[in-house]
Amino acid sequence: MVTKRSVSMSDDVAKAVEVAAKEDGVSFSAWLSGAAERQLRVRQGLRGVAAWESEAGPLTAEEIAAGEALLSRLLSGVSGMASRVRRRP
Repeated sequence: MVTKRSVSMSDDVAKAVEVAAKEDGVSFSAWLSGAAERQLRVRQGLRGVAAWESEAGPLTAEEIAAGEALLSRLLSGVSGMASRVRRRP
């Protein structure tokens, strides 16, 4: 099911979205929908981290560094990404 909505945004943002959508080969609406989906996943992930920290305590500097390294590998397309992440006992 697809729900239609009317949204308002600044002219600069609308122009940038139009260019990005064209570069990605999708419609304006599809580009906005994808951006909204990614933002919702980020929010869900942040909630997950907050829930985990409420039970296990704040992430350590080592855990943050490992997470950043994993993210870097994921974004670069390198496989074997989880092999070096240390987990708490």
